[in-house]
Order: sequence, then C-alpha cells, then structure tokens
Amino acid sequence: MELPVKIRGSGAPLLMIHGIISDGSFFDELSRNLEDDFTVITYDRRGYGASDVEPEDTDFSVAAQVEDAAQILRERTQEKAWVFGDSAGGVIAAELALRFPQLVRGLVLLEPSIVFDEESKRELGEWNRELNEYVRQGRIRQAMPAFARVIGAGRDPQKNTGIKTADLAQIRMAYKNLKNFMLGELNEIQNYYPPIGEVKKITVPVCVLLTQDGRDSLFAVTSKRGAAGAGWPIGYVPGSHNAPRDESGPFAEALKGVIGKMRKGETGI
Repeated sequence: MELPVKIRGSGAPLLMIHGIISDGSFFDELSRNLEDDFTVITYDRRGYGASDVEPEDTDFSVAAQVEDAAQILRERTQEKAWVFGDSAGGVIAAELALRFPQLVRGLVLLEPSIVFDEESKRELGEWNRELNEYVRQGRIRQAMPAFARVIGAGRDPQKNTGIKTADLAQIRMAYKNLKNFMLGELNEIQNYYPPIGEVKKITVPVCVLLTQDGRDSLFAVTSKRGAAGAGWPIGYVPGSHNAPRDESGPFAEALKGVIGKMRKGETGI
C-alpha cells in the first residue's frame, strides 16, 4: 500500500504520526517551524487524506499501521528517527518503538491515551460505545461534538477536531477522514490496551505531553494515568489537543526543547 509522504527540511529525521480524523496536512505549519532543525517526515495514514483505500477493504489494526510507519522509515532515512505521535498516532508510535527499536531514537507523545488502569478503560469504553451507536444509526456526521468533548476543545466541532473548511475540497476530505475512522479504525485504535509489562519493554526515551487548556479532558486524564503507569515523564505545552496545528509556533519550540533534553539524557520540557 502506497501512502502519501512529505519530507521537508534537513537534520535528524523526525517522523510525525497524525491522530484520528485528520491527515498529514495537520502538521503542515508545524513542519515549516521545524524544518531548519529536522528532516520532517509526515504521511497520510491508511484511510486518511489522499491514501486511496476503502474501510471495508483495509486492515486498520495497530500492527498493520506500525508496519506502514516502519516501511516509511526504512525507505526514507538511513538513521534512527525521532518519532512524534499525536493523539492516536501516539499509540502507533509506541508500538513502533516496541517492535522496531532499531528504527527509533526517541518518542514524544501528545495525549496518546495509552492506558492500563481499569478506570481509564471504562471511561474510554463508554466513549467508544457512544461512537459505535452513531455508526449503528448511520449518523456519522453527527458524532463530531463527541470528539470535541473528549479532547477538551470546546463545542465548535469544525474548529476543534482538525477539520478545516476553507473550501469544498477540504470539507469533503475532512468527512472522508471521519467516515474512515468511524467505519474502519474506531474499534482497532480505541480497544488498544497493551499489557503494561510489554510497554515497559520500550527501550528508547519517551516523553508524554499534555496540553494546558485540555488538561482536564478525557484524553489528557487517561494519558496522564498511562504515563504514570509506564514511568514516562510528563511535560505541559500551551493550547489544547490540537496544539500542533493551532499553536504551531510555540508547539514547535516545545518539541525542539523536549528532543534537545532527550538527546542529553534529560526529560521533561
């Protein structure tokens, strides 16, 4: 499967893995703010953006998506890469580091909701059942406010779920992303509950970022619990869950700071 890939800048490779409902374009402005320091690699995950797949014909498992990311790194770089995983992209990033440590130098994960405790599983499970009910009723577009709620970004679904509506093409792409998540990836990503013993086998440095405006949201709260369980350090960045897009300048500086400290064996921001 060929996935659209963009490469910008020069320096150490930095693979950026987007979350749900968005695509690689979510990182366009952030990439421009990082390209003087890194070779930034972004791509559209299967089912998103310009990737040409249909939900019913596609394997959306975490394992399959990890293989996608690993293949991109094998083909585009000759050295270990820093990997930034945004939201659900953090799930793929963590599994990538677990299965292919020879490709990964370190991980930075923004509110990835990698959880081990029963309370978090119950809370995320309730949200998962809510989304599945929208699918059952054929009301996929009406699910947008449910996403805004769990990322702590307010009630404007078009502003706060990664959707841009400057023209008809963007609107169509946004709803393609939503449809393919709801019909394909939903129950793969949302039911990813790795054993804590497995996650603790990750050998590369990891830092989990939480957003200051969204720190009480479901994704942030469950990510904080998961980071504590795995023993990963936590840092805070300005903005809400979509900070890589909406606060691209400050977020780029924060990300550079985190990676700079990880290079020195330090943690946090």
